[in-house]
Amino acid sequence: MCLRDANIVGEQRGGPGCLLKKDFYDEGPQPIHVVPERLAALVERTGFSKDEICKMYRAFKQHCPGGAATTNDLKPAYAKLFPLGDSTKYAQIVFNIFDKDGDGVVSFADFLVGMASIVRGSADQKLSWIFGMYDLNGDGHITRHEMLAIVSAIYEMVQNSQTIHRAVTRHVDRIFEKMDLDKDGVISKEEFMTSCKNDLTICDQLTIFDDFWW
Repeated sequence: MCLRDANIVGEQRGGPGCLLKKDFYDEGPQPIHVVPERLAALVERTGFSKDEICKMYRAFKQHCPGGAATTNDLKPAYAKLFPLGDSTKYAQIVFNIFDKDGDGVVSFADFLVGMASIVRGSADQKLSWIFGMYDLNGDGHITRHEMLAIVSAIYEMVQNSQTIHRAVTRHVDRIFEKMDLDKDGVISKEEFMTSCKNDLTICDQLTIFDDFWW
């Protein structure tokens, strides 16, 4: 069964287009239900074909029957991929970049649009998506603190957190040495894009685990 051609994503509790309200969570765990966007609209927004969207929707619904994912859906998948480490922090970071409106749920449309940026996007769009993952507060710059947070989360997936501090610091120091071109202590989006285009090694270091989401 594929997407309904009748409704628009975001029709959640409270009526059409209504976002989940804060008091929804205060009432305790409740089933999440998100009605998918029209198939034709998703094709237009993402560039995926109807068949591609239908296949992805069926897979999405198997894991998220209500039509939306929470971090609780994502964490077990990462735990299976990285059984020797702690993937909790990284799973939350990946989830946050798909959860653009910060409402705590990722609808199928949210997921599909994020996928499109990586799979169908230009080189600049792909790098922009990766930059947004590291720019935790969305201010247009990557600080050393933000880079440490992401790299630490990656290392924790495969190593004991008590043994990674020195390795993480060295890793971040190398990245900042190459990417902070004006040496002002932060990496701007322009510096990020330029460095990744000029040095594929840097780009590989930044995206090493990104493909585990999709």
